Amino acid sequence: MTDMKKFTLTLSLAVAALFAVPSTTFAQEQPAGERPQRPPGARRMDPEARLKFMTEKLGLTADQQAKIKAIYEKNAPKFKELRDKGWDKLTDADKKAMRDLMKAQSEEINAVLTPEQQAKMKELRPPQGRRGDKPAEPKPAAN
Repeated sequence: MTDMKKFTLTLSLAVAALFAVPSTTFAQEQPAGERPQRPPGARRMDPEARLKFMTEKLGLTADQQAKIKAIYEKNAPKFKELRDKGWDKLTDADKKAMRDLMKAQSEEINAVLTPEQQAKMKELRPPQGRRGDKPAEPKPAAN
C-alpha cells in the first residue's frame, strides 16, 4: 500500500472512532423512577417566554395574549409553591396537584384559542408520556 492510502485509511478509522465513542456515552439508561435531568444551562420557559412563543407560532391577538397572561399570573403562585418544595420532596398528593393544575391551566388556555390555533398547538406539543419518551408501561395488577 502506498503511504497516501495508509494515511487515508488511518484518518478514516480515527474519524470513525471519534464519532462512535461519544454516541455510546450518551446512550446510558436513566434509572427507573428517576426524573430526567436538564442539560446544564437549560431551563423551563417562563410564562413570558411561553406567551411570546405562542404569539409567534399561533398568531395570538392582543386580547388572547392578555387573557393567557392573566391565566399564567393567576396560577403562578400555586406552581411556585409546589416547585419551591423541590421535586424530590413532593408527596404523591403534591405531584397530583401539580398535574391537575397543569391540566386545568392547559384547558383554560385552550378555551381562549380558536379551533385552528388549538390544532396547531397540538402539533407543537411533544408526545404524551414522560417528557416525550415512550408512555409509561401499565403496572401489572396486584393479586
